[in-house]
Amino acid sequence: MVLLVLIVSVSMANGQYDRAQYNLIAVPAFLVPTLWLAYKHKVQLASWYLLIAMYATTIWGIYVRLLDKADVHVELLFIMIGIFSIILINSRASLALCTLLAISYLTARIITFQQLHLHFEMGQLITGMATFIALTYVSYTVKKTAMQIQRTIAVQNQALSELNTMKDNLFAIIGHDLRSPVAGLKTQLMAVKAGYTSAGQFEQRIDQLAQSVDGVYLTLDNLLHWAMLQRERIKPNPISLDLSKIAEPILLLYVSDIQRKQLTVTTHLDTAPAAVDEHQLSIVVRNLIHNAIKFTPQGGTIRLSTSSDKGQARLTVQDSGIGMPVANQTESRESAVQNRGTSGERGTGLGLQICREFMRLNQGTLHIQSEPGKGSTITISFMLDKSKKSANRSNSIPKLDPVEST
Repeated sequence: MVLLVLIVSVSMANGQYDRAQYNLIAVPAFLVPTLWLAYKHKVQLASWYLLIAMYATTIWGIYVRLLDKADVHVELLFIMIGIFSIILINSRASLALCTLLAISYLTARIITFQQLHLHFEMGQLITGMATFIALTYVSYTVKKTAMQIQRTIAVQNQALSELNTMKDNLFAIIGHDLRSPVAGLKTQLMAVKAGYTSAGQFEQRIDQLAQSVDGVYLTLDNLLHWAMLQRERIKPNPISLDLSKIAEPILLLYVSDIQRKQLTVTTHLDTAPAAVDEHQLSIVVRNLIHNAIKFTPQGGTIRLSTSSDKGQARLTVQDSGIGMPVANQTESRESAVQNRGTSGERGTGLGLQICREFMRLNQGTLHIQSEPGKGSTITISFMLDKSKKSANRSNSIPKLDPVEST
């Protein structure tokens, strides 16, 4: 209100009564409703009303001044509306409005020249059009940059939210799933030390304790590598090696687990040379075999094979287990869900995610073919390393029933 009084007073003091009348009508017309809509939290509607009201009052002001035979320079008014449009509305609408303002400016200047019989000044038209072209460019650039920043922030927020969820799950795992097997091992050792358990009884429980310790080790190893992957501190060091020579010793690590669940494991290990980081490949294969054993029921089957054809070196782990839903087969952090194994085994859900990350780092692919209740087939593939000439060989998995070699 004070601003309105000041504007009208200045115009009347300078003898510009027509401008004072214009300001007395125009300013409340677009300012008061805009403030009311903003107060009601209808910001978008308030923005559009302000721009439309400013445009309408500007056109009306031009008409009134032309009736008084006065030259009107409307560049500043239209430019001000253009600047407000860049700030208040979306990019497409702002571009359209700036185009309308440019056309309105040209029309107003041409009508002014004709009505007042003024000399046609091309410089004014060029200057005005250059101003609106600059406004249009600024509007497009600013809005495009703002949209890119918003998308980047949205992606980062989503990633942060997923990482926070993962962190909460990991703390729960560390607090429960790691504590339980370690506490069990501690209890057994204390019982032996105190003489409550004989050496013979302890020896009978070695397999069970070994399984618990192996599960703890794999969990801790996955947690460590997951943390390093999040901090991008892991770099591959590819060397030429044979996938079959990596798969064979890892399978032997799980002989006790295989026998405990009475699984039938068959292997077909052909030469499959590839250039890959040996340590990272070992982690991938160990997770795949561990998951196959974990999710295959008592008396089920697992098949481990390596092959090379069509320029690809492949390693495949196939099981007759419980399978996995389609949602868990996607490359998303949300797919790192925790599931119990067929004997109640617990895990972090990080194994498959870590496998995907290591495959990506080594320029390989991981393909999952699975259906709930019908088992899973997971294949990892690398470019065939033609520089490595390894001779074909027969499998050398020892005969440890029910583990079979073909």
